[in-house]
Amino acid sequence: MADQALGGIDQSMADSATKRRSTPLRASRNASVAPIANPASVVNAAGPDDDAGSSGRDGLDGVVIASLAVQFLSAGVLFVPGAQPLRAYIRALPYLAALIPLGYYITRHVRGWRPAGALALIGALFVLTLNLLHPNTQLVAGIAQCIFQLAIAAPAFWMSRAVRSKTQFQWMLTLIFLMNFASAGLGILQVYDPDRFLPSQFSAQLRDDYLGSLTYLGSDGRIITRPPGMSDVPGGAAVAGGVTAMLGLGLALRAASPWQTLASLTAVAVGVAVIYLTQVRSVFLMVIVGAAVLTLMAFKMGRLARAGWLLVGGTAIIVASFLWASSLGGNTVNERFLNIGQQGAVGVFQQNRGSFLDETLGTLLNEYPVGAGVGRWGMMNSSFADQNAFGSTPIHVEIQLTGWLLDGGIPMWLLYGGAIILSILASFRLSGSRDPALAELAVITLGLQVFIAGLAMAGPIFNTQMGILFWSCAASLQGAAIAAQRRPA
Repeated sequence: MADQALGGIDQSMADSATKRRSTPLRASRNASVAPIANPASVVNAAGPDDDAGSSGRDGLDGVVIASLAVQFLSAGVLFVPGAQPLRAYIRALPYLAALIPLGYYITRHVRGWRPAGALALIGALFVLTLNLLHPNTQLVAGIAQCIFQLAIAAPAFWMSRAVRSKTQFQWMLTLIFLMNFASAGLGILQVYDPDRFLPSQFSAQLRDDYLGSLTYLGSDGRIITRPPGMSDVPGGAAVAGGVTAMLGLGLALRAASPWQTLASLTAVAVGVAVIYLTQVRSVFLMVIVGAAVLTLMAFKMGRLARAGWLLVGGTAIIVASFLWASSLGGNTVNERFLNIGQQGAVGVFQQNRGSFLDETLGTLLNEYPVGAGVGRWGMMNSSFADQNAFGSTPIHVEIQLTGWLLDGGIPMWLLYGGAIILSILASFRLSGSRDPALAELAVITLGLQVFIAGLAMAGPIFNTQMGILFWSCAASLQGAAIAAQRRPA
């Protein structure tokens, strides 16, 4: 009896201690919902295994929201009449919005912040900087190119610190989807009512004869300008349409109701239709590849019904969107895309971009195995270089492989290309996570990454905002995965 009494006393004392320990924990969790004056201090005070930023709130950090808004909406300022003289500053805003947060988030001591491929990416930036010593470097343009590339890669080093939960990453993907859908939808309106929705001025950097080549005859006999979307460059809506299509298909995998699925697939139809109307076949082909990746991954995860819906619904959307775009664009749209079936994807690539790949591998590789000097190509060259400098004349670049070769040669191929491959493989591994929500987010990210990486064979995509998007999503997925692994069950 005495043993039972002592055991009961011990048990009651243990229960009281447990209650005392649990009460502050509940209070702290409730208190964490309130605004925090100094988020960095909370992160620094957290233990090494704490899931800082995800235990008490699931809303996106305001810095992330602001960065995304600048990325995808700032070009709308160019629609204001008379804004063209400020174009260079407006176009620089997305890159500043990607670079500036690095200084803040890099001070947040979060374990496991470095995403896959980050070391290779740092190596690529080091090779780029080292190549400033090349005798043919355009120094001012070269320094600008180094800063430019750092801005594009910067989200790889801070987004995983800012996005610290699956819910935050879901919100981030949804915002990106909605902003690109707005640009793609605007592109459709620009075809229906160009007088109202086209920008008052196109980019002053485009010659009149080139602008004329970016128009075609519509089905009703009127001249159609390839829709720019939320930009001032004809055809600019194509990339927004591609991102809308990829994220719409991915989010349809996670849709909780038929209405959400229908809304996502409707947005996909708008995205694909605007790609047809811009006549950018490379984006269309990579949407097909990305959609195939999503479908295969859905089958791999055992989501057979969803995979079937993606396969059937995606095919139906491609056909329906083509009929819709054809009713507006006429024979020009028909011939542009029906030729893909006749020539095949490889034939289309060889006819349009194959010559640039052949020149890169056959001529430029032998001439510049370790780089041609920094600042020899692209916008940094046209903006800051001496166009008449002996031995450092501009070199034309049409695909990303050529740009990397000029900036750092074979080492740049291995490091930057390796960083991309490692990042894609990390997303693939996370698609096999035991956490269903994390696995689905990884599949969406994987499809988007494949879409962007494939476009590198059609243009210098990692010298654009698509490079920022690639590293933002890759790092955010890693941040969500790290937080999910450390959150107590």
